[in-house]
Amino acid sequence: MEIRRLSYFVRIAEDGSLTRAAGMVRVAQSALSRQMRLLEEELGVTLFERTARGMRLTADGERLHSSVAAPLRELELAIQGTRSGASRGAADLAVGLPPSIAALAGRSLGLQLRSAFPDIRFRLIEGPTGGLGDWLARGMIDFAVLEEVSRNDLLIEQKLLSLPFMLVGPPGIETPYDSSVDIEEALALPLIVPSHHLGVRAAINDAAHRSGVRLNIQMEADSTRLIQELVQSGIGYALLPEKYVMEAVSAGDLRGWALSGPALALDILFSSRKASQSAGRQFASVVDFIVRTIGEALRLTPNT
Repeated sequence: MEIRRLSYFVRIAEDGSLTRAAGMVRVAQSALSRQMRLLEEELGVTLFERTARGMRLTADGERLHSSVAAPLRELELAIQGTRSGASRGAADLAVGLPPSIAALAGRSLGLQLRSAFPDIRFRLIEGPTGGLGDWLARGMIDFAVLEEVSRNDLLIEQKLLSLPFMLVGPPGIETPYDSSVDIEEALALPLIVPSHHLGVRAAINDAAHRSGVRLNIQMEADSTRLIQELVQSGIGYALLPEKYVMEAVSAGDLRGWALSGPALALDILFSSRKASQSAGRQFASVVDFIVRTIGEALRLTPNT
């Protein structure tokens, strides 16, 4: 079986479109379609459902993709890391970022990566922590900044920094609080929280469990921006990393309070596949650069 044919299969599976995949791999659409027919004949299964909206993996296609995507990606990285000089060509690396981190550091990271590594094509991809960890393990992206430990044996992670939380409420609201609020009091307030139980929500849930406080959830919303807008509208309060909301607090769009008592913080981690660690010096240089750039963009010292 040709590795190239499997690479085409992975590209189509991830793009969900024969047309887009053909453009990415620079192969005529008809030739790419023929390669997929040959692969299906060789395996004796149907890998895709052809629909008006594109190419959708069948159950057999899903199994094949989950088995070959990461190993093929490691092979590509190993070949790229072995090449040197004029034969190196342009590498292609994908970095996954949670939306809140992308809003804070994505633009800066993209500009600095382009300047520091002009021979690499970078893709910056937004997604929730759970999704990013899964995409990374499956070889769909090469690095991920996560808001929680992935607990995936295929990945290796390092802590970049911890972001302390603060309480935010509507601007101008009358409260008995001065500049700080006890964490247990804050947890008992009517809150707007993320609906997915990872990252920010996991930190809040853990703090409530430790304090023995039952959360008073008024609404759930997965976008940090939307949570802030709902707080501004007076629906409730929110507990969010200080870095995520400081601009709105400084502008007077939200009122903010520091939290006293047991620390509530969100760990930010950098993750890559264990198998990628031998991909070469250029890969290691990119890892070091992203770790340093994210730390600087969030204005905290890495590993604290």
